[in-house]
Amino acid sequence: MRSFARLLLLAIAASTPGTAAPASQAASAAERTVVRDPAALARLRRNSGITLQWISFESPARGHVYVTERAGLVHLRGSQAGNGGQLRLEGDVLSIDSTSFTFRGQISILDTPDRGRNCLRDGTYEFRVTQRRRYWRLQQMEVCDGLTDYVDIYF
Repeated sequence: MRSFARLLLLAIAASTPGTAAPASQAASAAERTVVRDPAALARLRRNSGITLQWISFESPARGHVYVTERAGLVHLRGSQAGNGGQLRLEGDVLSIDSTSFTFRGQISILDTPDRGRNCLRDGTYEFRVTQRRRYWRLQQMEVCDGLTDYVDIYF
């Protein structure tokens, strides 16, 4: 009976608003990235950087994306800075196939294209390769301020 009461208290605490962990920390130890195409995962692991057009149009320098894996769950941490602005990305790859991957985490666009613009996203997003391009592009492009943000991860 005591163990049932403990489980009930834990369940109530977990469902209380305001106590949820951020999306990038919400993955349980048992969760794994669904890999439908091992070659696509290999391309992601050896990616050649990340860009946001507001930063990259004046400077060809790409940012970096670091790929780690723990217990089968692929994690991305990346950034790009320039022209006074910054792009940051951190979270988990839930699934990956030959043309797309699903990412759950945080994407932050700070001080670009205008100073004071802060576009903070926390959720689940799709990155997709289209038209034989050599990068995955974030598909949810128009989230903040009516502007279109092209976030690209190159392979």
